[in-house]
Amino acid sequence: MAYSNVPIGTSNPGCIVILVDQSWSMSEDYGTGTKAEVAALAVNHILEALVLACRAGEAIRDRCHVSVIGYGERVECVVNGMISEVSSSLVEVKKIKKSIPNGAGGLVEVDVDMPIWLQPEANNGTPMHEAFERAAEIIQRWCDDKPDGFPPIVINVTDGEASDLDATADAARKVMNLHTTDGNVLVFNLHIANNKHEVIFPHSTTQLLPNDFFAEFLFDISSVLPAPLREAAKEHGLPAEPDTRCYAYNAGEAAMIRILHFGSTIGGQLVPV
Repeated sequence: MAYSNVPIGTSNPGCIVILVDQSWSMSEDYGTGTKAEVAALAVNHILEALVLACRAGEAIRDRCHVSVIGYGERVECVVNGMISEVSSSLVEVKKIKKSIPNGAGGLVEVDVDMPIWLQPEANNGTPMHEAFERAAEIIQRWCDDKPDGFPPIVINVTDGEASDLDATADAARKVMNLHTTDGNVLVFNLHIANNKHEVIFPHSTTQLLPNDFFAEFLFDISSVLPAPLREAAKEHGLPAEPDTRCYAYNAGEAAMIRILHFGSTIGGQLVPV
C-alpha cells in the first residue's frame, strides 16, 4: 500500500521542502503581524519542532532533510540540508512572547527564546513557478538517492497571487508527478487570503468563497490527501474526507502551524530511531 514506508527515522529519513512567498503583497497586515511575519514565525516554529524531534541527548539524529525556499525579489534556499545541518545554521535567537497556563485556569505571557532561520521579507513579484522548479531539483535528487523511501512533502505558504499562473501550474504538477516506489510527492498549499473565511482541507471548491480565482488555482495544484494518511490528519485535528485536498484557505496562525506540523512530520510518523 502506498504511503506506508513509515516510521521515518535515521535508516529511513524523510524529505520536507517548504516554499515561502516573500513578495510585496506579503507586507499586508494579517492580524497578529504582516503576512510575511506570520509565515516566517510559523516556519521557524516548525523548524524548531523538527530539530527537537530529532534530538537524542546532545546529538541531532538525521531523520529528515529540510529545505526552505523563499521567493520574491529572489528565489533562494534559506535552509537546505539534513536536520543536523539545519540545527547549526540558525541565524539568531530572539525573545518572543508566549502564553502559558498560570496554574489558576488562565494564561500568562512569558518571554521565551525562539531560534530564527527564516526572516520575514516582502519585496517584488511572486515567482512561485521558480520556487516549485527549485523544489523539483531537490526532490528529484532525493528520489534518485532514496527510491523506496516515503515520498517527499512540499508545503507552499503564500497569499496565492503567482506572477505566472500557467508556469506555476506546470511546475507544481511536475513536482506532484515525482515519486518514490511508496507514492507520489505530496504538495500542500497554505493560502493566506486575508479574509475571515477559513477552510482547512476542503474536498471541493464549493467550500471556498465564490469567484476567488486564486483560491481555486491553489486548490487545483494541491495534492489529494491519500487515504492511508487520513487518520493521522484527524489526529492532528484536520478534516480528512474522501477527495480532501492538502490545502488551507485563509489559515490562521494556529491552523498554519498545525498543518505544517502534520505535513513536516509525515502525519506524526517522525520517530526517535
